[in-house]
Amino acid sequence: MNFEQPKPDSKKYSDLISDIEKGIIKIPKFQREFVWGIDKTAKLLDSILKGYPIGTFILWKTDERINDIKNVGNLDIPVTPEGTKVEYVLDGQQRITSLFAAYRGATIQKVGEKKVTNYSDIVVNIDADISDNDEQVITAEPTGEKSIPLNTVLNFNFSVAKELEPQFSAEELALIDSYATAFRTYEFSTVVLRKEDIDSAIEVFTRINTGGQTLTLFEIMSAKTYDESQVFDMTAKWGAFIKSLKDIKYDGISNSVALSILSLVLSRTKECKRKTILKLEKQAIIDTWDGTISAIENSIDYFRTTYRIPVSQILPYDSLLVPFAYFFYHKKDKPDGTQKKYLEEFFWRVSLSYRYSSASESKLAQDIKRIDLILKGERPDYSDVKVYLESPQSLVETNFSAGNSYCKAILCLLAYQEPKDFRDNGKVILDNSWLKIANSKNYHHFFPKAYLKAKEIPNINSLMNITFVSDHLNKRKIGAKAPSVYIGDFQDENSEINNALKSHFIELKGFGVESDDYAVFLASRSKLIFDELKSRIEMTHEESFNEELDALVKSGESETVEFKSTLRYDLRTREVNKKLEYVIAKTITAFLNTEGGDLLIGVDDNANALGLANDIETLSKKNIDGFELKLVDIIKNTIGLDVGSHLKISFPDYDGQKVCRIQVAKSGTPVFIKFEGKEEFFIRAGCSSHPLGREEQSNYEKEHW
Repeated sequence: MNFEQPKPDSKKYSDLISDIEKGIIKIPKFQREFVWGIDKTAKLLDSILKGYPIGTFILWKTDERINDIKNVGNLDIPVTPEGTKVEYVLDGQQRITSLFAAYRGATIQKVGEKKVTNYSDIVVNIDADISDNDEQVITAEPTGEKSIPLNTVLNFNFSVAKELEPQFSAEELALIDSYATAFRTYEFSTVVLRKEDIDSAIEVFTRINTGGQTLTLFEIMSAKTYDESQVFDMTAKWGAFIKSLKDIKYDGISNSVALSILSLVLSRTKECKRKTILKLEKQAIIDTWDGTISAIENSIDYFRTTYRIPVSQILPYDSLLVPFAYFFYHKKDKPDGTQKKYLEEFFWRVSLSYRYSSASESKLAQDIKRIDLILKGERPDYSDVKVYLESPQSLVETNFSAGNSYCKAILCLLAYQEPKDFRDNGKVILDNSWLKIANSKNYHHFFPKAYLKAKEIPNINSLMNITFVSDHLNKRKIGAKAPSVYIGDFQDENSEINNALKSHFIELKGFGVESDDYAVFLASRSKLIFDELKSRIEMTHEESFNEELDALVKSGESETVEFKSTLRYDLRTREVNKKLEYVIAKTITAFLNTEGGDLLIGVDDNANALGLANDIETLSKKNIDGFELKLVDIIKNTIGLDVGSHLKISFPDYDGQKVCRIQVAKSGTPVFIKFEGKEEFFIRAGCSSHPLGREEQSNYEKEHW
């Protein structure tokens, strides 16, 4: 069998520049932005002048046309002539761009910078000693008495020499000429990939960039589908679409949504896994694109009007757009009464089940089958979808996190009520950017945090203590006041304050507002919200949390289940052991980096319930709240609080004992643990957490994210 191998070659500086100016050498759009500074460019040219090697350029020679960079700073790169193969840069983009910018004396404003860099500022210092390895002849600014612009040297010829005669002696002009010759005759090492298909080129690019940029799936598909003749540029089209959504506050949508819909619509198997998307035909994608975008628009409109979700930031998952867009792709008009009812049940079951927190591609494929049934007017079966709606108390015990999908589902319910301003009954306006963070001006602890802290009342951050307010109310009008005080103040301004409160699932009477009774408030509000949620789901059978937990424990430890006897209390030595805290954090990290899972603390390896009493006795605050505070503190110090949106902490009863359950969703990015000055990366392998070395980690990241 004959294998076509890449051929080593070389190009002179003048030929390299000529090929760029002819539109033969191009930089594909999936390359990262030009980031080299002028000093680094000067050093590169100094190395060339001194005859040092500067590395190999890898080029992909092909008839195929993909999206490429159209200009370098103020210099336009021409279109490749018809019938001419183009050579795309797979490795060496920063160096080639530097060489071209220096030759042409280009001005470049880098992305995110206000400063404009003028590459004609690079100079050759005539009086520098080229034989001195420590002395740089080419610099970003003059260092000696006499210098000449580098691009003048690079473009040196007889007529230029004549113009320079008044400034330089014959000896200096001869030196300049020798430098110009050195540049012209320098041969750059090149390797040309001659396989025509873009898949090979992308694979090469990905492999040689393992330590740097790895292409996203969207970047790959954008490169594969680019077509000048049909004016199709996926990146540009998606960018324009997202920009159009900014006014309606839905611009925070991932481009993976579009790829998933395209795959579910076009693939024979109705899947949206990476390998399936990569196999989609270019023309089919181009032909289906506009219909896909229209379906997303209709889904967003449906969320905004029917479910009254005003901003994308409180959507439990942007992946929810995928099944709904699939529905609207196949049904151009509004759903009928039956379809509407079944879609609503689908929305709330997915939103309250952590459904897309892990293995979302396979679950989307399953859910498309449900959407196909809804399109037919049939109710899907949800026996495999666990809804975490056990009781009003379970809502009280859920801690609020701005990024948590379950919390977002509750926020969607609050938004549906179109909550009114306490001061004037006006509509509360929500801001997409603020809602990304837990301390947003729009999120309000009805019993203010400062008030509860001062009273030493626990469960401050209960989800049931959160509601929406206008940004100006939070700090200016409410602050740390007791509810009875600040609601009383608003009563003086707003005679219909009770109507405003009702839009937040709060009543003035019987909710502990006037008496500042936090426990009564949480119990009363959680009952209202629980009943409202339950009415939207049409539960066909009672779903017991304890039954589900019992089944989980009985299944035993696995890749997604881990038991730990204690958090920090060493049963052998009968004292606190910090290494046990590390083991807990390590397990959480491994779940985050794999497919998620459940960690049960207070259950031994044999599935015996030990409870949390031993751990609680080691704490200054000797109760469940103290345990949770310590657990959160451990996570903060070893992993960081950014993972909070991927964790759900609860304290169910198991076999007569209170245990801690940590439900961990798969992270979208690699997560590391820091302990005793070391940073480590863990994954789940079988029933244990397995560390990966740097190379293993890099390979794992490529395959996993």
